[in-house]
Amino acid sequence: MEWLINWNENYSLAILFFGLAVCFFGMVVYLFLNYRKLLDEIENKRELEKELLNKNLQIESFSQEIANQIEYEVAQRLKSDYTHDYLFENSLNAIILTQDEDLKIIRRNRAALNLFGKEILNHNILELFSDKTHKKVVFEKIAQLKQSKLRQNFRLNLCVADSIIPIVISIHFMSFAQKITIYFTFVDISDVAKLEDELRNKRVALIQKSKEEAMGKMLGNIAHQWKQPLNSLYLLCQNLKEMSQFGELNKENFESYIQIMAKQINFMSKTIDVFKEFYNPSEKKEEFEVYYAIKDILDLFYGLVDKKISIKMQPCKIKKQLKIYAGKNELQQVMIVLLDNAIEAVKARLDSGIIKEGKIRIECAMEQNIAEAKMCVIRVRDNGGGINAEMTSKIFEAFFTTKENGSGMGLAMAQVILDKMEGRITFVNEKEGVEFKIELPIKTYFKDEPK
Repeated sequence: MEWLINWNENYSLAILFFGLAVCFFGMVVYLFLNYRKLLDEIENKRELEKELLNKNLQIESFSQEIANQIEYEVAQRLKSDYTHDYLFENSLNAIILTQDEDLKIIRRNRAALNLFGKEILNHNILELFSDKTHKKVVFEKIAQLKQSKLRQNFRLNLCVADSIIPIVISIHFMSFAQKITIYFTFVDISDVAKLEDELRNKRVALIQKSKEEAMGKMLGNIAHQWKQPLNSLYLLCQNLKEMSQFGELNKENFESYIQIMAKQINFMSKTIDVFKEFYNPSEKKEEFEVYYAIKDILDLFYGLVDKKISIKMQPCKIKKQLKIYAGKNELQQVMIVLLDNAIEAVKARLDSGIIKEGKIRIECAMEQNIAEAKMCVIRVRDNGGGINAEMTSKIFEAFFTTKENGSGMGLAMAQVILDKMEGRITFVNEKEGVEFKIELPIKTYFKDEPK
């Protein structure tokens, strides 16, 4: 019985210890699980803090980068503004900014102040031009700028303090002080204008020298032209004297002889007028009929050339429509160059026996160019053998000549003259000779010149 009691006590103790062990184990498991959970939470918290730290670093880095960029841009803007102001104020060319709506001057540099010799701020830009024509030109260019939005460049002779300064004006739009303004640049081209005058004077001198070289020949032609009328006048005077002596002179005969003599004198007078007009170095422009300008030259200088050479002007049905506005004697000078060259080429072939008769033909016509503009076309054709293929690229060059005593300026001068007339000269070799072609615009006046 006692044994049973002892066993029950031991069993109870065993159960108690087992319960305590289970509780301890459960507590350990619970603590372990909570510890793992705590470790995971700590790890997650660390990862979150690390991620937040990285984001903060990125934000701080990005902010620093933005700050550096802003600082750089501000520095560049300040530098750009300084450079712009420096270049604006120290430019050798006069610069003016005006408001778009009322053309009031809102800024100018030192060069503009020096150019106009007075303070021009808050003035209207048109007030700077004393000449009414210049004001109109500037106003029209501003209107064109507003319409086309394209830069406008033009040339004027600016009148400032009793002096005339040739300038080139450039105008375009620009943004200034958050407004659209008109930007004017004035470039002094006095040196360029001086060179242009020198070149123009040299060209006039060159043309005059060429005329002087041919003057001896022309005077000889005039002598030939005058010889026949003088002989006729002498014979008429002799007839009048004899008729008076024999009582045969009546009113009808007297009037008839007077008319014949007047006609001969008018012919001689016209010959001198044409020669004087040609020899005069004037660049005066006029509207004239091309056909008759060439015919006058043929009658005056090429009436008696050579019996073996025939120079003919082809018939033209529209003589009066072939009008140009240019220097008449300059065109005549071009024709003399072409005719003299043709005569020399033909004579060389006649002397060598290649041809028996020299032929020079001149033709005037109205044609259309590629742009469908009406052109006065003059062709000079000969049977002088043409131009050597090796020389075709050089014949319009100054001082290039194939003649023994030639100056090499004839065709070069002809090209210069025709360029000024807005025309051109070309040539083509044909079977027996060469054909020179002159093209001139048919119009009453040029773009920049009033009639």
